[in-house]
This record gives sequence, structure tokens and C-alpha cells, in this order.
Amino acid sequence: MMHWNVTYNDPNRWNAVLAVSGPKWPWWDGILQSLKGNPLGSPKMDLVGLDGLQELQALRDELTHRTPVNFLRTTGGIVAFTKVRLEVYAIPIKRQELLHLKSDRSTEGADRSLLMLSFARHGNEVKLTMEGPSSASLRMEKWLNHSLAT
Repeated sequence: MMHWNVTYNDPNRWNAVLAVSGPKWPWWDGILQSLKGNPLGSPKMDLVGLDGLQELQALRDELTHRTPVNFLRTTGGIVAFTKVRLEVYAIPIKRQELLHLKSDRSTEGADRSLLMLSFARHGNEVKLTMEGPSSASLRMEKWLNHSLAT
């Protein structure tokens, strides 16, 4: 499976998510890494495109507003979180699954940027397209590069 509904604190779902991305960091490591300037949580951006997860994209297609996306760094990769209506979905990503991370200027203006993250699992490719202010996009790109470095 590529994504899970984690709205309700079901330990079985979290175990499945963390089986893909690796365990969460211990809380004291999270504090130490934040103090060093490497927080476990990412900046937030708008998720404007989601290719490769048709079921989740179908839920998003009915929306008239953009949905946010943010990430959590784990010991073996990252977990993307996005909200559709009142439900929160987790998309775990192993470091080894990353195909590419690319930034690009948005058509909405020079002060906004696009950031595309692609990964593959079991032959299925998924592409997340995020948009936000250029400053947020640069912070997100730096955070993702650091979090997915092998």
C-alpha cells in the first residue's frame, strides 16, 4: 500500500506506515536535532498535484480548495501528511525510493515556486507537486535534501 488514513490513532496503521519509512526518532533525539537546526518536521506547502495515487487524488479532485502537505523525518525516510476534508493521510517514503526532487518557478509569479518530489515503490511511481512562496519552497527543498540524504 502507498498511503494510509491516519486520522484515528490506530496503532496497526501507524505500524504499517513506519514499517515503510522506518521508526520515529526518540523524543530526545528530536529535541537535540531541532537545537542543531535539523527539525524532524518540515515547513508546510500547498499540495497542488498528486500523480500515481489515484484513490487519494480522486478524493482531492472534489475539493475546491488546496490542501496542505508537510513531512515528518523518520530514521529511514520521511512521511508526507496531507488532509482531505477532515481526514489525514500519510504517505511513507524510504530514502532509497526517492527518484528526484526538483524545484521550478510557478506560473503565478516570481514570488512563488513549485517543488516536485517523485518516488517509486514496487514499480509504481508517485509524484507530489507542491507550491508555496519561494522562501518556503527553498526551506522545504533544503529540509527534504537533508532528510533524504543517504
